[in-house]
Amino acid sequence: MFLKKIEISGFKSFAQKTTLDFSGGKKGKLSGGSNITAIVGPNGSGKSNVADALRWVMGEQSMKAIRGKKSKDVIFAGSKKKARLSAAQVSIFLDNTNQKIPVDFNEVVVTRKIYRSGESEYLVNGSKVRLTDVVDFLARAGIGQRSYCIINQGMADQILQASPLERRAIIEEAAGVKEFQIKKERSQRKLNRALANLEKVKALLLEIEPHLRTLKRQNNRAQKGELYRVELKEKQQIFFGYLWQTLKQEQALKLKKEKEIRQQLTALQKVNQEISERLRQESQGKFHLQNKISDQEAQQRKLNNDLSSIERSLVLEEGKLELEKERAKRIETVILVPVNMEMIKDSLMDIKIRQEELVRRISELDPGDSVQEIKEYARAITQEVYELYGAIIKGKKEKKKPDQEIKKQKELVQKKIVAIENKITQLKKQKSEFIRRLKEGEKAIQDLVKEDREERKKAIELEDKLRKDRFEMDKVRDLLNEVQIELAKMEAKEEELGNRIQTELKTYPSRLSYIEGKTPNLNELQIRISRLQAQLQQIGGIDETVIQEYKETSERYDFLKREVDDLNETIQKLKRVVSELEMQIKERFQETFKYINKEFERYFKIIFGGGRAGLEKKEIKSVTRNLEPDSDENMEEITSSGKDALTGEADENLQEEESQVGIEVIAVPPGKKITNLGMLSGGERALTSIALLFAVIAHNPPPFALLDEVEAALDEANSKRFSRILRELSKKTQFILVTHNRQTMQEASFLYGVTMGDDGVSRLLSIKLDQVEKKGLIEK
Repeated sequence: MFLKKIEISGFKSFAQKTTLDFSGGKKGKLSGGSNITAIVGPNGSGKSNVADALRWVMGEQSMKAIRGKKSKDVIFAGSKKKARLSAAQVSIFLDNTNQKIPVDFNEVVVTRKIYRSGESEYLVNGSKVRLTDVVDFLARAGIGQRSYCIINQGMADQILQASPLERRAIIEEAAGVKEFQIKKERSQRKLNRALANLEKVKALLLEIEPHLRTLKRQNNRAQKGELYRVELKEKQQIFFGYLWQTLKQEQALKLKKEKEIRQQLTALQKVNQEISERLRQESQGKFHLQNKISDQEAQQRKLNNDLSSIERSLVLEEGKLELEKERAKRIETVILVPVNMEMIKDSLMDIKIRQEELVRRISELDPGDSVQEIKEYARAITQEVYELYGAIIKGKKEKKKPDQEIKKQKELVQKKIVAIENKITQLKKQKSEFIRRLKEGEKAIQDLVKEDREERKKAIELEDKLRKDRFEMDKVRDLLNEVQIELAKMEAKEEELGNRIQTELKTYPSRLSYIEGKTPNLNELQIRISRLQAQLQQIGGIDETVIQEYKETSERYDFLKREVDDLNETIQKLKRVVSELEMQIKERFQETFKYINKEFERYFKIIFGGGRAGLEKKEIKSVTRNLEPDSDENMEEITSSGKDALTGEADENLQEEESQVGIEVIAVPPGKKITNLGMLSGGERALTSIALLFAVIAHNPPPFALLDEVEAALDEANSKRFSRILRELSKKTQFILVTHNRQTMQEASFLYGVTMGDDGVSRLLSIKLDQVEKKGLIEK
């Protein structure tokens, strides 16, 4: 596995998309050259930004580690000639033909993007993933965040400045025991929890045992009572089941009878409704008939009134006829003379006297007397009034006229007489017609009265039948009421029996089973039920919660016993696991320590041309707080006196002191006597840290390593020694160097030059050094 190339776009000074292809260095190794790529350029050109980009795309979250303060600091900020960008993106292409990263791809592309808004995303082969996924993938390949695959400026010297325990962590990281330490820590926490749980379970068992014995005695007594209770329930089910079924059968018969009575009542009600409807219709017919009789009588009255009117008209016309006849007689002797007041008074007086005479005659008239004479007398009075009226109007009184005039007047009077006689004849005909119609009306009234009498007779018969039917209905209703009362009593009995069943059997009556055809002896059942109830009463009230509590307590006791066995077995297994892990950690640490110590001494002698160097174990005493078994706190170093660092008081939670092994670095350049690292010069410190760093890399080589000017402090001679070691290690891993050192550049098979123009953008120039001739020309 190796780094094929890295693409940078918008990251810091790399505003344009820039690709650094490292596969050339790999090809150089295959052709016999070195597996080293060098990145060179003047200060400030952006060489170290390549290292920052590589660390950033691998999931680095600390902005300080990539020389920034905020996340947006990694995005190209712009210059006078080029505007700032809104996003930055870095992609690394890893050759995965050996499947060191557990994905089914021969090439793995890891991409990280960030936008100026603060949003960011990670992609693996174009698919979005989480940061933890990226870190996990790279850690399995040996290029995780904590590995030494990227060494920035000043990072090498941190190895010497680290504490002994921190150096031990570096050795452990190189030994690959972190996984076993995590497992051991988890197993130890589980062991502590298991031991604490075991003590708790044992305490619970001691607490439960006395109570369980008491509950067992009560349970035995309850079981005996349970046998009585079961038998009592069985007998009660038979007893109440028979009573319930018998009651339901009687109730069914009553309901059937009630249904029949209701049907009978419905039929009677239907007949009653039919009779009532007929009576209603008869009543309507009778009303119609009465109306017809009333109408006929009204018509008769109208005919009588019309007849009386005709008779009055006839009398009036006959009077007129007599008057005209009288006038006809007086035409010859009557002449018109002037009329004065005296003559009018005399005439009126005579008329008054004659009217009084007429009134007297009418009042004295007997039923059998003739009225003809009275009529004529009345006509004479009328004629006299008429003549007086005419004289007054005319102002003259009649007197005998000439014969010609008299003849003419007689002809006129005769015409009037004929007209009056014709009218009288017509009135008489009308009178005869009205009399005939009156007789027909009388006959019609008699027929209607007869019909009314027959209708009344039918109505009386229907009413009599209706009364009989209603009487029958009342009898049926009384019978229905009796049945309903019996049903109500049965319902009350059913409710009482149901409540008793629910109270004593704790079940619904419908759930009781009863075998039909078998009639139980109710007296014997009642006696047995009473005896069982008495025996249960002697045993005493059994608390159902006691049985349940005994069952739960017994189950809990058995469960706790099983838990004790399981915990003991788990504790033994965990102890074996912890012991095995400690052995593996110790063996791997010892092996790695020996190897790194040996390589450190060898590389130190190569770099310094002699001298003495090595790693020594140092016992460091420390105390730990008495943490809870399930706490995740790590061991803390505090003062060796066992007192709190802030208060100076003794900490009651402190455990006994325990020893840890730290790593001390011994470095003595040739010809010098140095007792500690602080006495080394800057160059010597750099060489020492490089030697130790190469020793760590030699033990567990990462797929690739990027060194950012780690040899900057070396002189020419030491640079040659550095290059010698670098050439040796390049056979095991791929190196990418950011350097100013010419000797280092000579070891590279591929060289990238980084420049920066006045627009503030970094650019690349690449060359393969194995194609350069001795004269400095590049072979084509």
